[in-house]
Amino acid sequence: MPSSQSTSKSKRVSYRELQQQRQRQKRLIAVVFVALAAIAVVVVLILSNRPVEFTRPEPIERSPVNATSVGDPNAPVKVEEFSDFRCVHCAAFWRESERRLVEEYVATGKVYFTYTPFSFISDESFLAAEAAYCAMDQGKFWEFHDYIFANYDLPMTEKLLRAFAQDLKLNLAQYDNCMASGKYRQKVQEDGQYARSKGVTGTPTFDVNGTLVGQTELFATIDQALASSTQP
Repeated sequence: MPSSQSTSKSKRVSYRELQQQRQRQKRLIAVVFVALAAIAVVVVLILSNRPVEFTRPEPIERSPVNATSVGDPNAPVKVEEFSDFRCVHCAAFWRESERRLVEEYVATGKVYFTYTPFSFISDESFLAAEAAYCAMDQGKFWEFHDYIFANYDLPMTEKLLRAFAQDLKLNLAQYDNCMASGKYRQKVQEDGQYARSKGVTGTPTFDVNGTLVGQTELFATIDQALASSTQP
């Protein structure tokens, strides 16, 4: 029969072993945690470096271009579009009607067309407008404008906008500096104030020789303005 001394010793050994087992478990948990954290970092790096997927729009021939305007400044009809880059109806106008406006009216010398961002829907509206202005510095406002609307269904993140700039072969250092400096942040705000001062309350709204209309009335209003301009 074991003595009480040997039983006590056995108990002490079992307790020590239990403590060691717990320490091994803690170390194992720590190793697993570090491994999972490392895997998470690798996944984030892979995702962040993955090429951005987007739609490259079919080019629209616009000439001559003057910053955010296109056409003959002496055209009889001046059309100014007030538009938000995150406005679903503005994207629909670009997709369904802008090519017609450019080809039938601007290219023929009838209309001088200006695009003015009226940003109010979300932070992405302001960011996209700033990016378009930064592209304007390199003569690519309209191309950038087309990329934004062609990818309307995607979140307008800084990464996506920069991918547009890269695809358009902009000087990325110049573009990055323009965005980081907030060069056009105030201008985008002022564009909104200007639109409201004209009586614009929604997008898209078009100023046709001083008359504000929606997209459904746009072409009829242009035709009326052209007819009036030719009357003796």
